[in-house]
Amino acid sequence: MFNAASRRACASTSKPLQFLHHRSLSRSLSSANRPITHLQGHGKQILSLFLSRQPPIQTRHASYAPQLKRGFRKASKRHPFILSLGIIVALGSVSTLAYVIYDQVMVKGPHYSRYPGPVVKELKTAVWYTDVDLNPTLALQSYRKALKLAIGLGMHPFSDEVMGIKFQVAAMLEKAGLVAPAVEVLERTKAETMHWIETSRKRAWDATKKVKNENEAEKDAIKIDDPEFLETQKKEEENAKLEERMRRKALKRMVGVQLKLAELYASDYIQDDKKAEEALVSGVELCLTELQRRQSLGLPLGGAASANDDSWLSLAEMATSFVGLASNYTNQERHALALPLYLRALDMIRAEEGDTPTCKQVVLLNDVASAMAGQAQTLKASSKPIEKGQTAPSREQAIDAAKQWAQKAIDVAAKVQPPVRDQDCDTSCVAAKYNLGELAEMLNRPDEAGRFYMEAENLARGIGFDEGVTMAETALKRLWSK
Repeated sequence: MFNAASRRACASTSKPLQFLHHRSLSRSLSSANRPITHLQGHGKQILSLFLSRQPPIQTRHASYAPQLKRGFRKASKRHPFILSLGIIVALGSVSTLAYVIYDQVMVKGPHYSRYPGPVVKELKTAVWYTDVDLNPTLALQSYRKALKLAIGLGMHPFSDEVMGIKFQVAAMLEKAGLVAPAVEVLERTKAETMHWIETSRKRAWDATKKVKNENEAEKDAIKIDDPEFLETQKKEEENAKLEERMRRKALKRMVGVQLKLAELYASDYIQDDKKAEEALVSGVELCLTELQRRQSLGLPLGGAASANDDSWLSLAEMATSFVGLASNYTNQERHALALPLYLRALDMIRAEEGDTPTCKQVVLLNDVASAMAGQAQTLKASSKPIEKGQTAPSREQAIDAAKQWAQKAIDVAAKVQPPVRDQDCDTSCVAAKYNLGELAEMLNRPDEAGRFYMEAENLARGIGFDEGVTMAETALKRLWSK
């Protein structure tokens, strides 16, 4: 039975992969008029925001208070000492809990040591009205005061600390349900940051050219060894390096801001799919522009995959942006646009992982297969180019290519072992098997299609993937009803 074999090949109990923060079934193939699904991953947001939780509403009967009062009197008569002790312990526990909350939020929580004293005072108030007693008006007032004080006390307007305050303002507004103002904050921050990056780079480039020209003109001049002059020159060089690091980090953040903006524009609060797509496109364009710039300067194309690293995005982080836009196109069934983005993201992941593939590759391989399958589905009705300027392959070519990529996803998944292996490998195996069934169904091979659907169902049951079980069962019923 395939159930046992598929468990050996594709079973795992590892925790979900962090690269792809959201897994859903999205349309790939269908021989009937029913949407068929595969696993689709979206990039992990670089900006982390707070989630608001509303306390449950409690109701009590009108007679509850008198009953409680009578019970308290009986308990005080029967066990006066134990009742008093219990009340003292309860009050002490509440007081301790209140102190712990205050200590965590107002003292230990944020990195207050990185800010001057006056800024810390305002930030503590803002954080209190964000995390403990949500009040957008009072929180915003304190955040604004903190920003004004920070700039006035000489903090760089695009430093980690100042940018962090701006992002926290957006997070607070989103938490309060004020998504449109949160978008305005992020859009303004993005515009200001990109303007600073552009102007400061030009200024740095002009300064470099000036120094180079001066050095060439003074080759035969007497060497200056004045200590004060040399110290000033050293400080200027250090400041230039510091500002370059800040530009890299700021640009890195802007890619994340674009992803967050896309999420907010597509949310139920705004529902503007056009702007969401524009934000995703801008994120990809930022990555491509910076890649070209770094390549022309002979710099590493990808930085280290570390949140604390001040270099440029890692290849995996850039792939996140590409996958986000590709997923958007897939949801719109614009598979010809999604396919090259998935392939580019896959190339980045392969380059970063080398000879030790992870489930990131498995997910992307299946995404590529699904995009090709989507093209084949379109070609079933028309042989015209799918997108303007793109030549469509034949239907048979698209189906054959999709089968190869789906099988490749299964093969790579079999090579990934714990602890690297996680749930994404397993669910992608289910999706790949399902897509192979769809491809066989398109070629009018019902026996082969049924075999793949049953394999997908058995595997989905083995890993507890209920949505995969439902989809496979639905496909089998459709197949058997013909």
